[in-house]
Amino acid sequence: MGKVGAIIAVVFLVWLIYAGYFALNFHPRVSANWGAIEGDNIDVEFRMNLGNPSPLPLSVENVTLKLADVPVATINKIKVGFLAQKVTITSTINLDKVVDGFIAHIKNKEDSTVEISGTAKILNVIPYQFTHSTQLKTNILSYLQELKQEPKTYTIGGLLPVKTPGIEGIYAKWGDVSREGIEIIGDIKLYNQNNFPLPITNLKAELYMNDIKVGKGEIIKGAIIPAGGYGTVKVRVVLFPDPFKEAIKKHIMNGEVSRVRVNIEFYAKIAGEEVVIPVKDIETTIETNLLGSLSFS
Repeated sequence: MGKVGAIIAVVFLVWLIYAGYFALNFHPRVSANWGAIEGDNIDVEFRMNLGNPSPLPLSVENVTLKLADVPVATINKIKVGFLAQKVTITSTINLDKVVDGFIAHIKNKEDSTVEISGTAKILNVIPYQFTHSTQLKTNILSYLQELKQEPKTYTIGGLLPVKTPGIEGIYAKWGDVSREGIEIIGDIKLYNQNNFPLPITNLKAELYMNDIKVGKGEIIKGAIIPAGGYGTVKVRVVLFPDPFKEAIKKHIMNGEVSRVRVNIEFYAKIAGEEVVIPVKDIETTIETNLLGSLSFS
């Protein structure tokens, strides 16, 4: 064997050793973030780092991102060139899938697995299955505890001044959750600054997210709020999936930050008559980091 042949043999041996090392240590790191939004479609940008330059052309097929076992994004095929180490791919998903995943996440008590899986094929032939997952834990309803409103003076019939009930937060849990409606059961903690009791007999509530009306509420159980004291009214709120979908779109467009607003009309018995006491613009802010926090390795 001549010098040229020896050099080729050494290069081939080194390449073979490196190819074996690459295959044995093939654990791609994948992260994802939101991309462009058009209509009901949202781009999800996947960034894949192979860890080492690829010694061979390869393809990655059937990449699927799941939230609570619901496929929310899929990529059919990605081609990775010789010596490539990083690749960026964009997948388009529909907001309906995001809502389906969100509903499944709620049904899992907001403790779900986020999984990304796929098949890598070396030389487009030899398959290698990979699956990475992480836990996503949220406590979305805890934000409702931040909905607070100080009492304000409201005049009934232009004559009788009444302090509106002060709101000390809503302590809530999920009820029935489906595509038809997402139910929230909550206790509204109220403070009565008046020097007479406030018997709350009924209420109507409207819930807004990013100025989109996403739900309405009604009373389950009223209460008599003592003068200068506290009381609790139990309510039922139903979120409408279609408007909620639009609010999620704005949530993503705002960098996963949303403004939540509640308007409430309390019905109270005062001097033997039922009167309506409006309490409006009760606000809080919700922040999430659904995709930005995901990193698979």
